[in-house]
Amino acid sequence: MKTPNTLRKNTVLSKGWRFQIDQFNLGILEQWYEREYPCHTWARVTVPGAWDTYNEALWGYEGIGWYSVKFKTTDINIDQIIQLVFARVNYHTKVWLNGSSLGENIGGYLPFKFDVTGLLNIDADNTLTLRVDNTPKVQWLPATLQIEWIHYGGILGTISLAQYPKIYISHLSVHGEPSEAGAAVFADIEITNNSKITENLVLSASVFADQIKTKTNQHITCPAEGSSVHRVEFSTQARQYWSPDNPVLSILKVTIIKNNSTIDKTSERFGIRRIEVTGTDLLLNGKTLFIRGVNRYEEYGKYGPTPPIALIKKDLAEIKKAGVNFIRVHHPQSPLLLTLFDEMGFLMMEELPLNWWGLAFHGAKPKQNADILVQAEKELTAMIRRDGNHPSIIMWSMANECKTKSKVGIHVMRKLLEKSKSLDTTRLATFVTGKGLENELAFKYADLVCYNMYMGSMSGKICHHINQLDILAKQASLEYMKKQNEFFPDKVKLITEFGCSGIKNISGDMHLSEHFQARYLEKVWEAICECRYVYGGVLWSWADYYHHKRFHGITVFGPYGAVTVDRQKKLSLTSLKNMFQKNSSKSMRNT
Repeated sequence: MKTPNTLRKNTVLSKGWRFQIDQFNLGILEQWYEREYPCHTWARVTVPGAWDTYNEALWGYEGIGWYSVKFKTTDINIDQIIQLVFARVNYHTKVWLNGSSLGENIGGYLPFKFDVTGLLNIDADNTLTLRVDNTPKVQWLPATLQIEWIHYGGILGTISLAQYPKIYISHLSVHGEPSEAGAAVFADIEITNNSKITENLVLSASVFADQIKTKTNQHITCPAEGSSVHRVEFSTQARQYWSPDNPVLSILKVTIIKNNSTIDKTSERFGIRRIEVTGTDLLLNGKTLFIRGVNRYEEYGKYGPTPPIALIKKDLAEIKKAGVNFIRVHHPQSPLLLTLFDEMGFLMMEELPLNWWGLAFHGAKPKQNADILVQAEKELTAMIRRDGNHPSIIMWSMANECKTKSKVGIHVMRKLLEKSKSLDTTRLATFVTGKGLENELAFKYADLVCYNMYMGSMSGKICHHINQLDILAKQASLEYMKKQNEFFPDKVKLITEFGCSGIKNISGDMHLSEHFQARYLEKVWEAICECRYVYGGVLWSWADYYHHKRFHGITVFGPYGAVTVDRQKKLSLTSLKNMFQKNSSKSMRNT
């Protein structure tokens, strides 16, 4: 049983939320954020949860919505630091506390916070108000108006009051990898001192790995009203390494001591594992890795991006059962989901939500601007800082299917790749292209080359009947991969998307039927497995998904899944299991 940390407190503000739509942008003019504004007349809603799920009329709504909640602080320690922490709000958020502005945040996938020490009414009502605008803008990620996924609006993660000691452990970064002795563990521990006095402290850190405890103490100095980072290194005889077949987790525990008394403590789980590219080999813990992957959106039926935890676990169990060892996503995921990936043994690629940037749709010709680097680098930094301890993440991706062959695109990809490597040397850094590798010069700076391939499905000569798949899907894919290899023969290649539409209960020989989709996946997978310079493929996609309202197509959802958006099985799931389960207990490529 985990021992409670009585030195800290986290109070989730989950009850009493009210919501109001602001279609005509009246809220600021009419001061809806004022403490005494009658927000109690607004609709009662559940938080977290996308506003799309509040009412069918709001499904796909893009615009402004307001939230308000009243809460009491009956157990606040006025000697501690108090922060309002927002796990995820989509997208542009302005925040007021008791009628006073706290600030704003631009971004829809990562946390942000405000220091509210001394600003709360103790033992009395407080009013927290949010104005949220999820209208897509080209100058913000994903840097396009032509978004594929629904831009779910509102409060999508918890909002909480977090209390910390004035001197506290503000961040842990930990990495473990195999060594001759067993394992080497490196931890960077950030201490923040909000007092006005430089403090001399004892930093005590312990690693629990493979039932072996390794401990070290350091005397450190932390400057007044500042932060300091301290490196701690361990050598342990632990030989249980994290992998999809053996997702064993270790624990780092950290305590800071002043005058023989503990003033703060925290812990972090991590995995001992090494991912690397050696020449044209992709290795996990020194063994060749062959990727059997799926792309996955977080949404689940009409729950949107916040389904019940029981459904998430059931979904991931079905993915694991299919023989999948790798999951790719288009934007940062919740810490809860990443923790499940760690525990269940999924490798993954986490990606910046820089998607279709600079591409033309419906006759529009958006100007590609390097200014996107400002937000992209900020988001990349925050993603790596928050998620960098998850062993499941083996790759950071800078973008998906953007205009990366242009001068601006090459510059932005190079800068992001360099930034990623400066922040994290323990993982691979790349980006994903959808238009072939010719002139994709930024891959020179990437650890591996990732591209999407839809031969016979959306590219090349399109297949219309199952008897065309050998030539137009399998053979065309082999020829395409061979051609792509000519551009980067010395780099590892990964097919980050392949797939075909298939609508449940539509049967027969034709494109869009379940039968056609199932056979298409089998044929393209045969091609991938036969291509010796490609290290696996990632199905687009695990589940069907709802389209953004401006997306063009014959349906209101993307029917590329092996299961439907509410997780009904298609024939292609059987194909996926047959494709992936063969020798799926091993990470090594079939030979």
